[in-house]
Amino acid sequence: MIPRALRIGAAAGSAGAALGGAAYSVYLSTVGSAAEVSLRQRDEVAEPSGRIRFRLLIPAHNEEVLIKDTIAAVQDLDYPAELFEVHVVADNCTDRTAEFARAAGAQVHERTAPEAPGKGPALRWLLDSLPHGGRDDVVIIIDADTIVDSALLNAFAEKFEDGAVAVQGHYAVRDETAGGEVSLRSAAFAVRHLVRPAGRVRLGGSSSLYGNGMAFTEAIARQFPWSAHLTEDLDMGLRLLLAGHQVDFAPDALVRGEMPETLDTATSQHERWEAGRRSVATAYLPRLLGAARRKAHDRRWPYVDAAIDISMPPFGSLVAGTAAGTLGLGMFARGAVRRYGVGAGVVSLGMLGWHVVTSLRLAKAPPEVYRSLLRAPSNILWKLGVVAGTLRDRPVDWVRTSRNDEESRSVEAPA
Repeated sequence: MIPRALRIGAAAGSAGAALGGAAYSVYLSTVGSAAEVSLRQRDEVAEPSGRIRFRLLIPAHNEEVLIKDTIAAVQDLDYPAELFEVHVVADNCTDRTAEFARAAGAQVHERTAPEAPGKGPALRWLLDSLPHGGRDDVVIIIDADTIVDSALLNAFAEKFEDGAVAVQGHYAVRDETAGGEVSLRSAAFAVRHLVRPAGRVRLGGSSSLYGNGMAFTEAIARQFPWSAHLTEDLDMGLRLLLAGHQVDFAPDALVRGEMPETLDTATSQHERWEAGRRSVATAYLPRLLGAARRKAHDRRWPYVDAAIDISMPPFGSLVAGTAAGTLGLGMFARGAVRRYGVGAGVVSLGMLGWHVVTSLRLAKAPPEVYRSLLRAPSNILWKLGVVAGTLRDRPVDWVRTSRNDEESRSVEAPA
């Protein structure tokens, strides 16, 4: 027999988890519906006017295995060659990244600063090293493990010609048909990197920045330099928003990055993301709520939306928490609380599931991505362990994510 006080406490905790899950599921369903309208109504990418000049900045730390493919894809862009430049910052490299990038045709800038590693400091140093461009120049950040769609610059140009100052492209997964963890990550990216920004922007909010395939006017990039934060992209997006600049979303500006094939190689990356997100939420949530309360820049919803987004747990954790709350209500609650609470929890879980299916449909995901959802339960348990690990009293530093089969991949010398 469970003591009454313990049962009431367990029921109250379960109700909190279930109610939180219900609130976030309503938000995600609304965003998903808005995304569907936005993505279905978008027009074909227009031909560029030739007014926008681009600088593609590629931060690279020991990327000799992949850098050639990235630069080859960038040089094959469907955009006038005289209107874009490719700059690689070979950051604290101990391999032949600089040599390979230079041979592939990029302008290479070698940085040696072991006391200040990381993508943010490298990008800041690179932009400071470049001469100032024209009034309409745009800088784009591309990771060194990325293949870009040929229409990338046309899609970005259309947004900047319409007056955008910052735009996030569609950051998806290379080899999404590989199965296993790679295909499951593709499903997660469909939810997080396609549907959520498309819906948020459609509803009047600002897209988050995801670190890869993001573009800024040069004036904004120099005014808001990259920080050394663990999640410098999320930090920059919120700094821009609080300053009155919303981030647009370009679903046709497609970039595909390599994803780890195993959970072991993904652990350091996810630890960095989760520790960084928690740090950002702690620092920015009060500021966003304050901006919403006083209607900063004559807007309220973008700040409320951003506050919801950064306070939301990882999707898998959200599903697990909602399920646990629903189960707890069924076990410990009584009467109407039990009936309505369990009912609301089941509906919330159904909404979250439908959100995933809608995201995969809008992303035109192949069958392998749908099948990868069978791995979701074990992945959720792993992710909960990663989140718990970041709560320990130990620093989480920037660590380069290992590439797949890195040691076995052959690297030919540049011609």
